Amino acid sequence: MAAPETCASFSELDRLVLRYAEVLTRDNRVDDATYTALAAHFDTTELMELAVTVGLSALVNRVHATFKTDVDDSTVESVQGMVCMLPPR
Repeated sequence: MAAPETCASFSELDRLVLRYAEVLTRDNRVDDATYTALAAHFDTTELMELAVTVGLSALVNRVHATFKTDVDDSTVESVQGMVCMLPPR
């Protein structure tokens, strides 16, 4: 996840969505070029859903960061073998 542009598992669209999520989370705004690229793949409703999903994820992450929440064992087990592995505890 640190370098999605080099991960063969991600398509160009995957990389675009990951770039969007990173930019929105980091800068709290999206440049015109990124929006135009997204709009080439998603309609307005899908863009709204993507924005809400990224925003909600950022909110949840901030709450977990504040309270230093551990990931429970069932969550760790459910993601084993996925592209985005959780680091060992």
